[in-house]
Amino acid sequence: MATLTNSGTACLERTLDIEALAKDTNDLEVNYEIQRCVSWIKAGNFKKVCLQFPDELLVDAPAVARILTELLGFRVYILGDTTYGSCCVDEVAAEHIGADAVIHFGRTCLSPSKRIPVLYVFTRIFVDLSAVHSGLLKAVDDSMKKLIFVYDIRCHYVADSVVTKLQEYFSQLLSAELLLNYCDTISSEKGDSHLDGVTTITFNGRSVNLPSESSIKDYQFVYLGTSSPTLTSMLLRFSENTFYCIDPSDGSVECASGMRTVMSRNAKLEMAKDADIIGILVGTLGVADYRDVIVRLKHIIKSAGKRSYTFVVGKPNEPKLANIAEVDIFVYVSCPETAIVERLTDPALYKKLITPWELEVALLEEQEWSLQFESDFRELLPGGVRHVEMTSALQEETVNVSLLTNKTQRLGVRYVAEDPLDSKSGAVVLQNGLAIAELHVGGGGEILQGRTWQGLDSSVTAPVPVGHVVEGRAGIASIYVDENKSNTS
Repeated sequence: MATLTNSGTACLERTLDIEALAKDTNDLEVNYEIQRCVSWIKAGNFKKVCLQFPDELLVDAPAVARILTELLGFRVYILGDTTYGSCCVDEVAAEHIGADAVIHFGRTCLSPSKRIPVLYVFTRIFVDLSAVHSGLLKAVDDSMKKLIFVYDIRCHYVADSVVTKLQEYFSQLLSAELLLNYCDTISSEKGDSHLDGVTTITFNGRSVNLPSESSIKDYQFVYLGTSSPTLTSMLLRFSENTFYCIDPSDGSVECASGMRTVMSRNAKLEMAKDADIIGILVGTLGVADYRDVIVRLKHIIKSAGKRSYTFVVGKPNEPKLANIAEVDIFVYVSCPETAIVERLTDPALYKKLITPWELEVALLEEQEWSLQFESDFRELLPGGVRHVEMTSALQEETVNVSLLTNKTQRLGVRYVAEDPLDSKSGAVVLQNGLAIAELHVGGGGEILQGRTWQGLDSSVTAPVPVGHVVEGRAGIASIYVDENKSNTS
């Protein structure tokens, strides 16, 4: 078994910074748009509604739920500790109680969801309009500079005012629009389009219309908001562009670029080529088309002569992945914002996770590497701007030298004259007294056989009669409450 480097106590002792409401109001009615929520629920005739809050907003959850219950005349449910990222709609938890609608509060990635109606309430963070305006004017002295305005979704309530004020000085400033009906329009909005002399660029649940004679490389970005996964994803997607990041509270401006980060991730391509076993780590069951990309990834991995195993894991961390240490690298299928793990934030996960686009670049000859990093796996599917056709035939084996390990690197399948084995052949081999299907020699069956602990053994007598309930231990696995701490050190 793999040795865990984390005792688990950090999860129990973790503290949260409570997010403050907008300074211009402490009114829950305004910040959580109570009347809008009530109107939406009544219009849809929903009877079992879930309220999804991120961790930092859970402090307000009981008060919001109480107000809505009083206005609606029936109880609503609070979702906390989301199954996957808090920016995505937690359809799994909502379906556990049979909810017919979800209201998502706080920052969101706007990833499309098709199984349940969703209302997004962005909430608010304080924005000093005058400071934001004066701060950008000091940072950018060219009034003719081509700019694209994007913002933290919690600044949506003042976005129009900010754009109007900035356009008085920056005449060529464009504003990216939120695709608030992303789920309904996703088939037509997917990818970039060129219509009526306008080029529409779609990214992170947003779109911007550029004049047909212009290129996205001609523009710089103005980002209003705090540092967040949204900003990180945009920096990588447009790594060749400069971002003027404005702090909404004081108007201070910092210039940022994702170029160095994108370049540093090149090593992940070699890691994917070196890997013999690749795990498909499913970090969402709600984002549309996740099943399609899993099928595509399995085909690509198999064509490259490698083995793949699929795991569904909510909020992956080092201890969880350490239990399946035989997997060399994981391709993380999740929303565009949670798919990117930064080196400084979590070095252990950074070394183990890659995005579906990076895997395609490494193993699929037709997929080309680009400075425009793609974190949205939906763009790899038919209709997406990064989609490339795959051949049905397996790749012929090629041999290279790894740039990381200097060892032989094999990609593709070696063709042999023997008939291939399948699950119906019944062929088995005996290893250390255990029968393993020959199909899986070198794979999951052999790995399991080599472990010191292989799971529960049905031949061992149960410690208590079946059906008899006894109280179990309390605490965390590293130190139970009835253990002597001195004996565990």
